[in-house]
Amino acid sequence: MLVPAEFGPGIQGALTGTRWPQATLSYEFDSSVDAAKRNDFRAWLNDWQLGAGTRFTESASAADRVLVQIANDIGCGSSAVGRVGGVQDLVISSDSNCWRRRTVLHELGHALGAIHEHQRTDRSAFVNIIDHGIVANCGQATWDANYAVLQTDVTTAYDYASIMHYPAQSHYTCNNSDVYADVQVLQAQPPGAPAGSQNACGSVAACQATIGAGSVSARDRHGMAMRYGYRIEVVVAGNGGGSILVNGNREGCGTHCYLVVPDSLFTVYALPDADSIASFSGPCVTGTCQFTPTDNGVVGVRFTKKSSIAAVVSILTRARDEKIFRSGFESGP
Repeated sequence: MLVPAEFGPGIQGALTGTRWPQATLSYEFDSSVDAAKRNDFRAWLNDWQLGAGTRFTESASAADRVLVQIANDIGCGSSAVGRVGGVQDLVISSDSNCWRRRTVLHELGHALGAIHEHQRTDRSAFVNIIDHGIVANCGQATWDANYAVLQTDVTTAYDYASIMHYPAQSHYTCNNSDVYADVQVLQAQPPGAPAGSQNACGSVAACQATIGAGSVSARDRHGMAMRYGYRIEVVVAGNGGGSILVNGNREGCGTHCYLVVPDSLFTVYALPDADSIASFSGPCVTGTCQFTPTDNGVVGVRFTKKSSIAAVVSILTRARDEKIFRSGFESGP
C-alpha cells in the first residue's frame, strides 16, 4: 500500500483518499500485461461493481487513470490509496503466485480508497499482530505500510472477510531472510451493516480461517457504497412527454444516473407534460417515487399520452358493450 503524504487522521472506517469522479476508475494496461492477464483483470473487476456504485472503464487517454503493470521485486502487489491525479501505478509481481483474483481485487480496493482492514484504529480489539523479523530485515517503513495502526474514524464494523484483510501469515524476503507477521484473531465477527454480514465467521477459529479471503465481502461493498454511493438509474420510456427531478443523490454518474449514499432518502419526481400522465415501476409503483436504496437499482418512469389511454378505454368500452349486446340477444326470449 503506497500511502499519500496527506494520509492522516479522519479516515472513514477503512477508506480514505480522493474519490474517483462519478465513481468510475479509469485504467489502462502496460505492455508487460499479456492478453490472458488482461482478460482476467476485466473479469475480476465485477467483484467490486456488485452491490456498490463503482464502475471501471478502460482508457489510455483519461487524465486520471491507473496503469496496470507487471514488475519484479515489489512484494506481491502495490497501489496508491484513492485517486492521486494523473497516471498512478497498480503493480502486480511477476511471481506466478501473485497474479490471482485476490491480489488484483486487493490492489483495486486500494486504488478505490480502501486501506488495510487490519490497520484500522480499532484493530487491536480484533487481531494481535506479531512481527517475525520484518522491521529488523525490511525496515520500519515496510512494517508501517502494511501493519501499523492508522488513525481512523470507525464508521463501519470490523470485517475479517474483507478483501483488504491480510491472511494469518504474510511472508517477505529481505536481506536474504524469509520474514513474516502472525495475525491472530481475538474474537468473532462483530455485528454491523449490511444485514447478515455478521455471519461471515461465528467463532475465533472460523475467523482465523476466513482472514485473507479471496473475494470482495458484503461489508467491503457496503463500505464502498458509503464512500461512493449506490448507483441508481432512472429509465424513462413511453410515448408521452415529461421530465424528472431527483433529490438525495451525492452526484450524477451519467444521464439519469445517480449515486446515492446508503441510509439516505432518494426521491424521483416525474413531471409529465400537459398531454401526458406519469407512472413508476421498480421500488415505487404509484405517486412520487421515494425510497432508501440498499443496493444498486433501477427506477422506471413511463410518460403516456392521455390520448393513448382514451383510445384504449374506448376500445375496451366498445368491446364490453358489444359483449353485453350479444349476450343479451343470445340469451333473450
